[in-house]
Amino acid sequence: MHPTSLLLSLLAGGSAQEPRSADSAVADQPSSDRLASGWPVAPALAVEPGEAGPLPASVTAEPAPTGGWLVTFSLASSVRASEVSIAGTFNGWDATEHPLKRDADGRWRTRIRVPDGVHSYKFVLDRAAWVPDPVNDDRESDGFTGENTLLRLGAVARPETLTASVRDGVVVTAALEHDPGRSLYLQPAPDGRALLRYRTLADDVEAVSVVVRGVGEVPMRVAARTGAFLYWEAALDVADEPLTYGFLLRDGALIGTDPREYQLDAAQLPHFRTPDWSKHAIWYQIMVDRFRNGAPENDPPHARAWTSAWYEPSEAELATGERFYEYFVFRRMYGGDLEGVRQKLDHLVALGVNALYFNPIFEAPGHHKYNATDFRHIDTGYGAGEDYHEATAREDLLDPSTWVFTPSDKVFLTLLKECKARGLRVILDGVFNHVGVRHPAFVDVLANGKDSRFADWFDVRSWEPFDYVGWAGFGELPVFAKAPHGFASDAVKEHLFAITRRWMDPDGDGDPSDGIDGWRLDVPMEVAMPFWEEWRDLVKSINPDAYITGEVWDLAESWLDGERFDAVMNYRFADTVVAWIGHRADKISASELDRRLALVRLAYPAESTSALMDLLDSHDTDRFVSMMLNPDRAFDQGNREQEAGSTYDPRKPDPIHYARLRLAVLLQMTYVGAPMVYYGDEVGMWGSDDPNNRKPMLWRDLEPYANAAEDRVDGALLDYYQRVIRLRREHTALRIGAFETLVADDAQDLLVFRRALDGDELIVALTPRTADASFALPPGEWRVIFGPAVHPLDRADGRVGVPGCRAGGDDGDAATSDEGGRVWARVR
Repeated sequence: MHPTSLLLSLLAGGSAQEPRSADSAVADQPSSDRLASGWPVAPALAVEPGEAGPLPASVTAEPAPTGGWLVTFSLASSVRASEVSIAGTFNGWDATEHPLKRDADGRWRTRIRVPDGVHSYKFVLDRAAWVPDPVNDDRESDGFTGENTLLRLGAVARPETLTASVRDGVVVTAALEHDPGRSLYLQPAPDGRALLRYRTLADDVEAVSVVVRGVGEVPMRVAARTGAFLYWEAALDVADEPLTYGFLLRDGALIGTDPREYQLDAAQLPHFRTPDWSKHAIWYQIMVDRFRNGAPENDPPHARAWTSAWYEPSEAELATGERFYEYFVFRRMYGGDLEGVRQKLDHLVALGVNALYFNPIFEAPGHHKYNATDFRHIDTGYGAGEDYHEATAREDLLDPSTWVFTPSDKVFLTLLKECKARGLRVILDGVFNHVGVRHPAFVDVLANGKDSRFADWFDVRSWEPFDYVGWAGFGELPVFAKAPHGFASDAVKEHLFAITRRWMDPDGDGDPSDGIDGWRLDVPMEVAMPFWEEWRDLVKSINPDAYITGEVWDLAESWLDGERFDAVMNYRFADTVVAWIGHRADKISASELDRRLALVRLAYPAESTSALMDLLDSHDTDRFVSMMLNPDRAFDQGNREQEAGSTYDPRKPDPIHYARLRLAVLLQMTYVGAPMVYYGDEVGMWGSDDPNNRKPMLWRDLEPYANAAEDRVDGALLDYYQRVIRLRREHTALRIGAFETLVADDAQDLLVFRRALDGDELIVALTPRTADASFALPPGEWRVIFGPAVHPLDRADGRVGVPGCRAGGDDGDAATSDEGGRVWARVR
């Protein structure tokens, strides 16, 4: 017997129940004849904390009275820093919540309650440098260019050490968990009830119930199996008075209760709604300088010819004496502008997308504009030409009543109106953590030092000599000074609030219909959560239907609780899909794909899950089709051609790699969440990470390009995108319907799932292998609505074939067939 397992005696009546299969529904309330006669309803299990397990020298842990561990993190006194904090998955990557203090021995220390499991973390030095724990070698990629350190706590962090068997009367208590402070375990159900979850080891327990004191026993269903664990769920009505509840476990002839009791209060359950439109959104991400040049008269000096060969320098670039990556490619401008976007709205509407996410468009030098000069105004190169300095000469940065709308601002507002008239929602990139060195507040600080009106805006380390914190160490990106409640300066908060009002309700009349539909927040974890809570209240007060999403690469439970964001950019989806479809040596199985996707679905409330931005790539990664050409790399790692010793293959991918892209897009458009297309993916663009993922958009009316053999619109791929997006738009079930895994067959590398809503029922089958697969359709009458109408493996008994992921006929475009997947709809 495992040391953390206990033999349970049959101490109370009640027959054992078979585990219920995964289901989109949740357990119903108990009937009166199931009311418990006493409390607890069965003797308690002796649930013990067990051992924390091997820990790095920088970490100690002891059991916490409320479960989990009281963990002390420490850092050597030799670390050069005047301030140290810790950020990780256990605090939402908030760099301000848990500062370390120097003890008498000079070491930096802090103590935090951390639950069982595997956690990622970093130390933050002087509010700027995010570094892994120097004495912990257990690490993983951080999704950028560095590493996170990993902390493994308890036996569940090493599930391979646990063994279990159903009906043996033994329960592995180390695996039992319910933490109502996490949305994984307590969240609002779509019908307004409280959705409770409980974790056990897989293949260990026959049945689990939630028992409510004075009410009775509610059977729980299996919500998902994720590797070594089962997650059970049930829904309860939320009463006016707090409820006391616990959990009853049955296994064979044995029964017992988890001794921990919990309180459920209506006030603790987050009741929030994400905008309905965001659940139906099909996003398209636009980097304006690289999308379309519609007004050459506002082009910056030395703008590149749109159709020029990417790797060939212009005369102006040669004149600098610099090399491609050092650094003229990063300063290239192509003249893309908002008029170009307006001219190509037909393309976006025909593609089928209905929501646009713009990378920053506020006044700033360069093409990416994450180095804002001014949030008050739209960049002149994107708008009407030079009008910024004339306007700001009459404005006071601290007084919004003096702010005016420039001609460039009005170009955007006009575009915004036209987008909305054509059914396109619009959100902007909010980069509220830092600005560029040309920002008027920072310019004033440079000129006036401590006497500046903005002296408390920025994170200044020293006034003499002048030294300040730049984001990620980049001096051209001065960060706003932070405090535990958000920003150190109230003036910064009020400025950002004024900016928010300006673009959400431009005319200030209380009607937000002339404003943007929401925000995407850049590096939000570097601003304390209390600010985002207050900012959300402001956003929703202006427009209750506004959408807030954040750039959070890791699991984002703490951000999606109704107090901060509606959704996040779902990089976890992208990472998982790449590992299943793209990797070769490090490829994951269909069951592992299903497990990883299920973890995210479980972790977030349904309101957020349906609104997640499910992306495959973005301006911060290599293009998805190039990932297919360069397999077995950690997501967003080793993907820059310019890195020393790079082995990244920059050539145009082959038809098979485009076939894998099509398969990924089919999964993306039929899965839970709101899919996002990065500009140009739909016409076949490829490239490694920044800068090569930001080439100018390919347009058929501009052909031939200088590199005509490769740079041209892939018409077959564009047609595929249009058809698969149309599939999503035609079926509400694919947008907000229930999700159920039917098959995760590792032998065939086959994933089959069901989406269903109000009689609209579809089955999606996908395989990334080249060989065909097959499975049995559920009983009923089905018709193929996407993919080959017939297949050699189709049989009269309901077993059907799924084509392997192969390149179709090569007519110069990407593969033209629907290989890799099929979709069926139930005939009603």
